[in-house]
Amino acid sequence: MKMTSRLQLLPVVDRCLRWFAQPPSTPRSGLNHRQPSSTARRARGYTLIEVLAAGAIVSVGATAMVSLSSTLMLQEELATRVAITRNHQENMARLWQLGLSPVQITALMPSQAQNALLQQAVHGAPALVETGLTTINGVVMETALCTAAVNISQDPRTEAEGASFTLTAYRPRLVTDLRPPPP
Repeated sequence: MKMTSRLQLLPVVDRCLRWFAQPPSTPRSGLNHRQPSSTARRARGYTLIEVLAAGAIVSVGATAMVSLSSTLMLQEELATRVAITRNHQENMARLWQLGLSPVQITALMPSQAQNALLQQAVHGAPALVETGLTTINGVVMETALCTAAVNISQDPRTEAEGASFTLTAYRPRLVTDLRPPPP
């Protein structure tokens, strides 16, 4: 096709598109009534179906937000308990690495009965058990296992054992050779 014939088709295509874009006129009982203007349509308000649909959408969204909020609060509480338990456990292992005996560590660490945070976070009493000697890269090391479990109960009056974690600690034998025997 030539360029001039294509340019002649543009007005025809434009008229066709405008004709298809017009809203259909529907005669009512033989009379051709005008469609209400957009301002008159807005003045009528919302239909009951529209209000119910909007209410359902808002209620589903609100329910999802409440559910997500409560789940996040529960996860945050559990993460705090895990952090407190692991911190207590790591402090016990560090004291052992400094050369203290398990009896001295137990006497030095805060008591769960006197600390409300530990009482809520830790299930049972963390235990530090010396397991013997291990040779690592030609160096004789003492080994100890520190085990603690998280309290996962949501009721502060009861305890429920959660995941138990065992931390392995090492210290060179030199530390025990230099320290005096415990009293």
